[in-house]
Amino acid sequence: MSLLPSHKSKFDKKLDDLFALKLENLDLSVINTLASSCPERLLPILAQSFDADIDGLSEAAARELIKNAFEIHFYSGTFYSLNKALKSFYPQCKIKEWHKYGGKPYHFKLELESTKQGITQESLKKTDEIVNTYKNVRSVYDGATIKIATKANATAGSYLMQGETIEIMPYLLRELEAKTGFYHAQTFKTHEIINIF
Repeated sequence: MSLLPSHKSKFDKKLDDLFALKLENLDLSVINTLASSCPERLLPILAQSFDADIDGLSEAAARELIKNAFEIHFYSGTFYSLNKALKSFYPQCKIKEWHKYGGKPYHFKLELESTKQGITQESLKKTDEIVNTYKNVRSVYDGATIKIATKANATAGSYLMQGETIEIMPYLLRELEAKTGFYHAQTFKTHEIINIF
């Protein structure tokens, strides 16, 4: 069935019939354009269609950004969209508004938590690009604070040995005085060396 209007030329109608035959046999169910499951080579095309910049992102981060692209653009210019865009790149990123850290009105800063992958100069540059792309025009970016968390397993032990010796003689004691003393000492020393290149 042709969708062409009846006043079209015979050539247009023949061309329409030709393409209709070719497209009827085409299996469209194999086309996958979901960001979470499409082939990796389609990610740049999807990113371009959603107006998302995935340059320098890992495959997982790119998929997350494309998946949230509609919502990010719908709420564009809000901290919600900025937070969504940053979370796809840095899952442990927090936005601190000016009233939470004593800054000037309409200012904000980021709190980046270092993970196993670390924070590099390129990732900080990408963070600045994301912030400048998705932040509100009137908002002023005050930079980022990098939070480094370390985990240490500490084992503490103690040992107490206490005893008492009483000797009873045939004579009667009128007064018994007992003196005890407990002494406890503890020392802890730690060193941390951070090299920043």
